Amino acid sequence: MDILFLLACYSERVEDTTTMGVPHITSFCWCMGLELGTKCIGFLHMLSALTLMIVCSVFAVNAGQFVGTIEDMDRLYSTYYKISAGVSVFTVVHFFLAFTLIAAVFKRWSGGVLAWVVLMSVLMSAALLCVIVMSFTHGLSGSGSEIFLSFLEGLVFFGVISYCILCVYSYYLMLKSAEDMEGASKSYY
Repeated sequence: MDILFLLACYSERVEDTTTMGVPHITSFCWCMGLELGTKCIGFLHMLSALTLMIVCSVFAVNAGQFVGTIEDMDRLYSTYYKISAGVSVFTVVHFFLAFTLIAAVFKRWSGGVLAWVVLMSVLMSAALLCVIVMSFTHGLSGSGSEIFLSFLEGLVFFGVISYCILCVYSYYLMLKSAEDMEGASKSYY
């Protein structure tokens, strides 16, 4: 009975399964369209970048007050200052990246959407590579449950980021398809 069902399903299949492409989705979170989902991703990306930029800037200012003082004998505040200032500068990149995505969605500019997808994919890959290299070079410390929870947090984080990139890429495919359907621009001589 199961073989007959599989054969019936296979015979009704129309699409060619020999070619594979990048996966895409048709809606965001099963309830929103891709355009609205991409706008939400852009605004959440901008909000999180702005929040992280403010928090790290405040932390850099507070740590910078102790740099070179007697409290900084072990150079701990100097290290905190460098890290928080570096993260503050890095979040400016994310802020402009989110702004590019939002502007591209409102103007329906597929090039800006694709730029966001490519840059976020590169940044996510670099972050994942950094986590893997750091865990191998410095080892995993802590109890088994702490390691498991850290792994689970990382899995959820990178999973959510991957889903957001997939949603924005699917929106790009939708925009590109709409542009292809419009055809070449007409000029009258």
